Amino acid sequence: MAGNVDANADPFKKGTQVEVSLEDDGFRGPWYTATIVHPISKKTHKIHLEFHTLTSGDNSAKPLREAVDPILVRPILPREARRQFNVSENFDDFHNDSWWEGIVITALDDGRYSVFFRSCREQIEFNKSQLRLHREWVYGKWTKVWKFCLPFSLAFFGEL
Repeated sequence: MAGNVDANADPFKKGTQVEVSLEDDGFRGPWYTATIVHPISKKTHKIHLEFHTLTSGDNSAKPLREAVDPILVRPILPREARRQFNVSENFDDFHNDSWWEGIVITALDDGRYSVFFRSCREQIEFNKSQLRLHREWVYGKWTKVWKFCLPFSLAFFGEL
């Protein structure tokens, strides 16, 4: 995986596609795709974005534009060739127009996986095409997240 971004390249310049997490009251939510409209402002210290899947109003087709803290923005995660996921492995799944972090609970037939989401305590099945390995953007490079050990309490939230 090409995990590092060219040290001379600016990953947050105008026109670059990125992923954005809209944190709300400390809740770490999904990662939405967006395009940078204006890079980091010296005045506000925010990046101005136009979202790809979020709209500006209830019945609007106009893409949402918003200024966000740069800490909530990262480059698009490169897809890896590997498409097999192991039980208890951290991953992201594309669900409800964004990428959500979850844990593989069970490998099912035909390339499907049962996935548990810590944020909402739900268990949902996905095709492997909807999954990618989870990575964190740390100090300008993509970093692997180590396996998550399932606590005994998860047995009460689904079929284990």
